[in-house]
Amino acid sequence: VRGLESPGMTFLRLNTLVIALCTFLVLGCAHGPPPEERTDDGLIPVPSRAAAGVYRHPDIEFTRYRRVSIEPLSIEFASGWRRQNPEVTEGGLKRMEAEARELLREELVEVLVVDGPYELAQTRDADVLHVVPRVIDLDIPAPEPSVQPGVKTYSPQPVRMQIIGELRDAATNTLVLRVIMYEGQERRSFHELRPANRVTNLHEMRTGFNRWARLVREALDVAKVQRPKE
Repeated sequence: VRGLESPGMTFLRLNTLVIALCTFLVLGCAHGPPPEERTDDGLIPVPSRAAAGVYRHPDIEFTRYRRVSIEPLSIEFASGWRRQNPEVTEGGLKRMEAEARELLREELVEVLVVDGPYELAQTRDADVLHVVPRVIDLDIPAPEPSVQPGVKTYSPQPVRMQIIGELRDAATNTLVLRVIMYEGQERRSFHELRPANRVTNLHEMRTGFNRWARLVREALDVAKVQRPKE
């Protein structure tokens, strides 16, 4: 009957399919796993919280580090922020930057030294991690609110910023860890306005710096228990 294959033909077709599948698998194995994703400066991404990005050097033994040194925070305000806040004087700007630097250092020392296993160092020895923090896109709502008696300022958004920290081997300046966090991305509706003044702004910056410092501590704790790649 036309249209029907003999058992021999069916076996041949199945045999050909099996051979083709095996060939495909062998070729795939020959190529090996896909190359490991790395940043331009040689770091690999590691699992982290959704609000952060953590990148680590794959060949570094982190148990060697027992002390930390902290570079003063560098700050870049969000594009257009100065234009939108013409009331901020140069003196006021320097004050805000100095306060932010002090807050970040305090939180890092609290998390890594007071509560953590590290000592504070002033030298660039082999057991020292040098922390280089940056804040970009800093957006402080109502940085200079009204000082009229009885007048309060409100804002639908908190302080927003991106916090980036590079941790380097102090002796060699090798980049070993990078932790990035976005803070203050949530936005309230206009019927949920928050007070906006120097006190609330500083509180929100401190809260963000504390979260970031804890992410750095968590990333270091994880790195210590994972063996570097051969």
